[in-house]
Amino acid sequence: MTQPPPEAGSTRGHHHETLPEDRVPLREKLGLGIGNAAAGCPATLHTLISPIFNMTLGMNPALISIVLFIQRLWDAFTDPLIGQFSDNFRSPRGRRLPLMAVSALPMTVLFFALWWFPRGASETWLFFHLLIVSLAFYSAQTFYSMSLMGLRIEATDDYHERTRVAMIAMIFGFVFQISSQWLFPLTRMEIFGDPVTGLRTVMIIVAAIYLLMALLPVWLCRERNYERIAARQPRLKLRESFRHVWHNPPLKRVVASRLIESFGYNIVGMFAVYMNNYYVFGGDLQRAAWAYGFMGSAFMISAVACSAFVYPALSKRIGKKNTFQIAVFILMAGCLAKLVVYQPGLPWLQLIVLISNGAAISGIALMGASMLGDIADYEEWRTGQRNEAFLASMLSWCDKAGSSLGALICGFILVWIGFDAQTGAQGARTLGLMKFFYFLMPFIGALAAFFIMRNYELDEDKVYEIKAELTRRRANAEPSQPNP
Repeated sequence: MTQPPPEAGSTRGHHHETLPEDRVPLREKLGLGIGNAAAGCPATLHTLISPIFNMTLGMNPALISIVLFIQRLWDAFTDPLIGQFSDNFRSPRGRRLPLMAVSALPMTVLFFALWWFPRGASETWLFFHLLIVSLAFYSAQTFYSMSLMGLRIEATDDYHERTRVAMIAMIFGFVFQISSQWLFPLTRMEIFGDPVTGLRTVMIIVAAIYLLMALLPVWLCRERNYERIAARQPRLKLRESFRHVWHNPPLKRVVASRLIESFGYNIVGMFAVYMNNYYVFGGDLQRAAWAYGFMGSAFMISAVACSAFVYPALSKRIGKKNTFQIAVFILMAGCLAKLVVYQPGLPWLQLIVLISNGAAISGIALMGASMLGDIADYEEWRTGQRNEAFLASMLSWCDKAGSSLGALICGFILVWIGFDAQTGAQGARTLGLMKFFYFLMPFIGALAAFFIMRNYELDEDKVYEIKAELTRRRANAEPSQPNP
């Protein structure tokens, strides 16, 4: 079946309109969005891990980097396995929703357990607590997130509706993460008496909210492709799925660009909070925490606004590849701005960088999520098989592999440049090197991602041509009984 996509017809260059049967009902869009917010609980973990374990409890940042590296590497390793399991799972209720239902409770319970460590625990105890509980948490979260991503990809067969579905999911995720920026200052409120009590109180409320949001999609959504396609196709072996990926050029371009962009961004990912706390505020964590709450909120608000009003319109007008590259260009511009806007005692200038980063990251994530549906069609057209969760796991794997390697190196960079949380204010050399690396590494990663995506081939016309061919194939296929 491997052959070039069909030649363009008379509609090339014409913007296609979404057919009524390809539109996803609002109920399901909301369910997918709420589920995406619940699946985003690792982002809350990453927001809090340095302020809590390093700045509050004094844990060595190199140890935190080791934990982040191991947990993200484990997360990346399990993604393809669980994505493949979700694609091959069969039950009377489908292959996605049952897995989401059974994983929601352990995911949220383990999320809360991350923050329930003994008072006065040693650094060694904190290290192993964070490592062991986070590995269990990520295992449960992967069952939920891979099934949800597969469900989202198969929600529609339409090129533009995929962007709208991904937009709703991104908006819910970003909106909920706005509140995450305020969790650290909330844990330090005087009403709690001490940060550990504040942390436990705040996080049990957050975990309960996550549980409710994780369960709602099970009732709000349906599986579009289960009876129609998935239940009738044979189960795929993992080796075969990897072989399909190797021969899928559009997927390889998307995942390679995300891998290198994620690595460049996350190799100094923790530096944002350190630059705010130590470069701008000179080690005054109380003032810095509230300021960073505003900064993080600005990042998320920018991401929401661009996801809702900018990128969907751009994508329809100029295509997903060009929109992706514009988002990457904005990220590079934000990196250059870091050299100018970070100034001691001038915290609000940081807004320029945070707003541009929010705009960039949202565009990269939105276009990547939307492209996966097109790539799933290309994969079915090429191989006759649909494996949405596995394809999603490949993008997730590269994203997490890049971030895990970046997170590992990040803490060691902090140690190498002479950072010491116990001293409060840092020396001029340490701060200067921190600023330089904070600019350089994401810029290099973004530049490489821009060029990798130059030859991405699935434009609007090709995707609609492939869709038409798949429709013809399904109509001509002989009826068959679902595989048990």
